Amino acid sequence: MDKQEIDQFLAGIKMAVMATINNDGSPHLSPNWYYYDGDKLMFVTTKERLKFFNLRRDDRISVCVYEPPLASDYVVFQGRATVDDGDIWDDARKVIQRYVKADQVDGYVERWKTQPRILVKITPDKIYTRS
Repeated sequence: MDKQEIDQFLAGIKMAVMATINNDGSPHLSPNWYYYDGDKLMFVTTKERLKFFNLRRDDRISVCVYEPPLASDYVVFQGRATVDDGDIWDDARKVIQRYVKADQVDGYVERWKTQPRILVKITPDKIYTRS
């Protein structure tokens, strides 16, 4: 896939599987909602999740976004993650809007604001695909 095809693929509503590195060196995988801005992949999680602790210790991350049910088309990002716990709500809203009905977005944002949420941004060092 070229850049335009990757952008188009990632614009669809799919799940992203994030891989971080556990203390013992083993991989930790978790599915997540995401938003891709054409440069960075973003997702929201909480400070209570293992992936947060893993990223604080080691910022290396891989992400696979695939097309169900066969998963024969996919995009994989490898790179480094940055974690932001400041004013994340404009970007968090972009993530939420992709997955819930328009009339539910504000409710999600307000609920998430009561939780110890963080925004993770992934700048890829490498992107590879299969299509």
